[in-house]
Amino acid sequence: MSNRIVLIFLFSFLLHGLLIAQDSTFIYSIDLRGSISSNNQTPFWLRANSNGSTPDEGSFLSGSWGIHKIYHPHNPRFVKWAAGINLVTNLTRKTDVFFTDLYGAVLVGPVELSVGNRPTIMGLGDSTLSMGSVAMSQNFRPYPKIELSTPHYINLIPGHDFLSFKFNYSDGLLGGAAVAYGRVDYVPNIYMHQKSLYIKLGGRNNTLNLYGGFNHQAIWGGENKIFTGGLDPWLAYKYVVIGKPWAYSRVGNHFGSIDLGMIVKGKKWNFFMYRQSIYEDGSLANLSNIADGLNGLRISRKHQNSNKNTFEVKSLLLEFLYTKNQGGSVFDFDKGIFGRDNYFNHYVYPQGWSYRGRGLGTPMIDSKRYLDSNLASSNSDFTNNNRIAAVHLGLAGSLRRIDFTLKSTFSQNEGTFGTTFEEKIYQTSLFLKVDHKLGAKAKSKLTFSFAGDFGKLYSQNRAFTIGFTRSGFMN
Repeated sequence: MSNRIVLIFLFSFLLHGLLIAQDSTFIYSIDLRGSISSNNQTPFWLRANSNGSTPDEGSFLSGSWGIHKIYHPHNPRFVKWAAGINLVTNLTRKTDVFFTDLYGAVLVGPVELSVGNRPTIMGLGDSTLSMGSVAMSQNFRPYPKIELSTPHYINLIPGHDFLSFKFNYSDGLLGGAAVAYGRVDYVPNIYMHQKSLYIKLGGRNNTLNLYGGFNHQAIWGGENKIFTGGLDPWLAYKYVVIGKPWAYSRVGNHFGSIDLGMIVKGKKWNFFMYRQSIYEDGSLANLSNIADGLNGLRISRKHQNSNKNTFEVKSLLLEFLYTKNQGGSVFDFDKGIFGRDNYFNHYVYPQGWSYRGRGLGTPMIDSKRYLDSNLASSNSDFTNNNRIAAVHLGLAGSLRRIDFTLKSTFSQNEGTFGTTFEEKIYQTSLFLKVDHKLGAKAKSKLTFSFAGDFGKLYSQNRAFTIGFTRSGFMN
């Protein structure tokens, strides 16, 4: 499906929504930033998890301009519509202009159909302070897709919220891709198939809520061109959706997580614990890579302090990410030993688990183009470092009219099974952001931030950023 067809779908949904349901609310947002860096590379926590909007090249000027039409929470209409547009303008040594958001959506009861570019997060976990979900994080620029989903959990028993579920099913376009293994070295189009299902036990008034579910993603396309006797596109798509093997391998590059979570609600604080277990080529089925995954604990305040002059911690997050096991160092298909998972790399598509140069999953498994050039690497891999152990601390709080956000990550890095580093590489990355609210209604903020990388994985990057943000309702 071409970009032109996607835009036609988008326009159709917007027009249809305008005709049938004037029910939502418009909001606007402006984000202006200027950054001065110590060298030509942007520090890790300044660029990571920014939906691909922050430039890579150190010092920059950046603007983000958005208008969104959101669903009105108190409108009783059965059919509603929403849309969003967010334009990013970046100026470094070159100018870059693109849309992170360009979509239209229709909500029919609890089910939504959406078309276009829209930020995606997948997995049970924190969405603001986190390192990022292992499978689909906020690290990459949104790609055009068609998605059917339930934005919120749906009750399985009418009138009772003790048992509920949510799901999504989408297909997107990633554009052309290089090919490292096959009859051709390039295919004009590859695609992203993505789906998920999550179950929730416990309602709004229950002290304990339990969560469980999975997400499944696959990059695929061009099989009939890449392989002799390869599958035609529709048959290949069927194999991708159900994960059916073909020619001793799965069709496409698959990645996902099986997630468990628990929320305990106290009088003043909520406690959220979660685990995302990685699966890729069958290792998780026999528990050989069960050690790999993301573990998190978030403690969040239920109600803000009425005394604005008091220092207040709003949320505290502690995470541990481990990806060194990968099912072991042996891969033998005949014996059913599926080790050397080689997360985020793929033998057919050199771009691996990425889009426009940024990893689709956790940013901790980073592109080799950001890492120290002296480290061992392979030309055919997206990353030369997917065997890591990382501890992460996130903190959000406020004092008077000042909000602050802190991220601190320490990691031990060993490369990959194919490109092992000569020694373990240690890295610390820091980020501190301070927002000062302006005006009585605090629609505007001045922002100040510092980001820095300390260690041997990246260059010694430091950056100071000053910005201005404003957002609010348009009606």
